[in-house]
Amino acid sequence: MVGSATALVLVFAASAVLAWGGPAIAGVPPREAVSLLLFGAVALWLTGWAVERSRPTLRDMAGAVVMWAIFVISLTAVYVRRDDVYDGMRNFVEELGYGPPAAIVSEGGEVTVTRRRDGHFRFEIDVNGKPSSFLFDTGASSVVLTAETAELVGFKPSDLRFVSPVQTANGRTMTAPVVIDRLAIGPIIFTRVSALVARPGLLTDNLLGQSVLGRLESYEVRGSRLVLRARKS
Repeated sequence: MVGSATALVLVFAASAVLAWGGPAIAGVPPREAVSLLLFGAVALWLTGWAVERSRPTLRDMAGAVVMWAIFVISLTAVYVRRDDVYDGMRNFVEELGYGPPAAIVSEGGEVTVTRRRDGHFRFEIDVNGKPSSFLFDTGASSVVLTAETAELVGFKPSDLRFVSPVQTANGRTMTAPVVIDRLAIGPIIFTRVSALVARPGLLTDNLLGQSVLGRLESYEVRGSRLVLRARKS
């Protein structure tokens, strides 16, 4: 029972790493940390199962051999495919609503996010000191803020002037041009970012468009991952 309980704790710890872990935990990258925690959980469970049978029969011993063989094979398979396992578990945890859309920052300053189950890439971005979720959209000519986010980051509704026409899926509408003082995607920081504010109720997601994407060194999709690179100063 103790082994099973400890194994359960390790599974929860792996989930916590997925939801809130940074680029490294005690020097161990998140993917390896999750793999080690899951391997430890299974090993503890198997050990507890064996201990509970203090007088094993031949049948119990044969069962133990089979279970350990399955464990070793599974361990090898999970480690080889650890990136896919990590991404799948992370998407699952994020879809449950635990933790924000998390970005991984490499030592070189690249910012990487994983495609969500809905098929989109989402970022947690700091706008004028306020964290906000953004949808990656290469088709948007500018960063676009929802009316709610615009007010949150310091743009008063009474100061907005809806004078910039844009074409949406529902037809032509007017937006309010603004300038964001500071926008940060992890370590990638932009100042004086041109943006548009949508009318209340028109937009459900903030859009990360070309007024930021065009100021990057590059961005590329690698399978289920999107990688952003800052321009070298």
